[in-house]
Amino acid sequence: MLVDGKWVESWQPVQKADKKGRFVRQVSSFRNWITPDGSAGPTGDGGFEAEAGRYRLYVALICPWASRALIARRLKGLEGLIQVTVVNPVMSDQGWQFGGYDGADEDPLFGAAYLHEIYTRADPHFTGRATVPVLWDMKRNVMVNNESADIVRMFDTAFEALAPSEYRL
Repeated sequence: MLVDGKWVESWQPVQKADKKGRFVRQVSSFRNWITPDGSAGPTGDGGFEAEAGRYRLYVALICPWASRALIARRLKGLEGLIQVTVVNPVMSDQGWQFGGYDGADEDPLFGAAYLHEIYTRADPHFTGRATVPVLWDMKRNVMVNNESADIVRMFDTAFEALAPSEYRL
């Protein structure tokens, strides 16, 4: 995980559990919203207008939260509007890795070797796990959001004028 922007190798990739054994998820740190006109969403800052080719979604196909973002992208017909980068499904000692596995992509934006490098581009002092999905704004060069529920909601509503869909998620 990252501590003040530095990778710490002795981390536990398994999710935490409470005293009753229930899953405890890390709180998402980047909670901006894409909206049709770029106005602020329920959380975060404004300035993220729905535009074709502006955003990239980083995913791991093994991750259920990232997979639901991919499913929403497909159902809403956003494949031509939002680009995707798939990380290696095998967790390395540096977390999610780019390339090195059939179907895993190299990072096309920065040439990063690991997803945690994308997080430190977004916040040089970030502390936390470098998780997927990540929605990146290629125009402003910032992380928009890393919460899958938010990303699904954005895909459902923000791009309607660019890709009308019969589906409501």
